[in-house]
Amino acid sequence: MAQLVCRMNIEKIAEPIRVLAAFSGGEIEPLRFVWAGRTHKIDRINGRWIDRQGQGYCLHYSVQADEQTYYLHFSSEEVQWWLDEIIVP
Repeated sequence: MAQLVCRMNIEKIAEPIRVLAAFSGGEIEPLRFVWAGRTHKIDRINGRWIDRQGQGYCLHYSVQADEQTYYLHFSSEEVQWWLDEIIVP
């Protein structure tokens, strides 16, 4: 029996990005982001979670854009969005 092995690489980025987000009912939904001079439209949010840090918090998102998975977060202390990682098949 043959096994299908799917290997994924995680590229650590850790760069500030610009994000267009919708605010509704106390929720923040990122819609698109600009990284390396290119705009990436977010097709789907795979997951979201909150991480408390010091006096603030970070809103983390796993998103699907351009057929890739990106990990983004918003830091309330820095008032800045960050691109953390890209999952590359």
